[in-house]
Amino acid sequence: MTSVSRTGGHVAETRVRMVAQPASIPAVRRFVDDALTTWGCPELIDDVQLSATELATNATLHGQGTFFDVELRASSDAVRVAVVDTGTMPAESIALRADLADPHTDDLDLDFETMTGRGLFIVSSLASRWGIDDLPGGTRIWADFATDGVHSGRQPVLTPTTTRPARIDAAATQVIHLLDCPPAILLAHDDNLADIARELSLYAASHSDLEAGRIAEQIVEVVRASALSWDAARLVAKQAVHDGKLVVDIAIATDPTLLPPRVAALRQAVLAAEAMADQGLLMTMPAPAPVQAWRDWVEAEMVEQATTGREARPFSDYRAFR
Repeated sequence: MTSVSRTGGHVAETRVRMVAQPASIPAVRRFVDDALTTWGCPELIDDVQLSATELATNATLHGQGTFFDVELRASSDAVRVAVVDTGTMPAESIALRADLADPHTDDLDLDFETMTGRGLFIVSSLASRWGIDDLPGGTRIWADFATDGVHSGRQPVLTPTTTRPARIDAAATQVIHLLDCPPAILLAHDDNLADIARELSLYAASHSDLEAGRIAEQIVEVVRASALSWDAARLVAKQAVHDGKLVVDIAIATDPTLLPPRVAALRQAVLAAEAMADQGLLMTMPAPAPVQAWRDWVEAEMVEQATTGREARPFSDYRAFR
């Protein structure tokens, strides 16, 4: 995630993949808060958060897939939030829901169409402009929030296709469950990983050590390649710590064919870095025992769920039988 100049032409973008379940919605709000705070757009947080919440809720209700992506983009004059899901409903049909929503009705027996329409009505009321794009295998609903507050009307900008493309292959994405996960340990693990990569890079530059540089690059590359899915876990963990929770259930949507080799590459790089630390070449010490135990568990959980499809085993059970 990068900073954005509010006066120049710099653009910042970030994206996260969330499992399509109600438990993901608080993490979506935190994603928006973290990004817009970093980018210096605090005045837009409330409206963008509410719109992202409504779009993410709609994706969970009718996306017909296991995941959805949340995209944020900030420029000097606007912030755009978008939610991409694998639903098959055409843009024109989705737009009709916002037109049919009556924000003044007191009917408590709301049907599915009305609930979805109300969410889109809220987005259309808050955003400067909004739209719906038909994509290969899904739909993107986006909303722009101008820094000058200019509102160009409630009608969406539609980007339809003449024929609906084939759905995204569900086999390409699998939901991995990490049950009873201690959020503070997850965040401590990621911080330790970042410290190791940073010090390895500095060591490689100051000692002309190609091997240290290679290890650092390997860690950074795995983290970068996994960010779309793993950032969701970090968001859930951060929110859980904020709420004072000691454990939390986490679900991530990832490619099961890519997960095992990434886990193996990261483990190899971390072990090499820890060996350098044991030799006194690095100041960053190996992760403490609780973090290492968590790392062993989470690696086994992700790989075994991805390769065998077995049910998730809670961290509490893992610790009890070690």
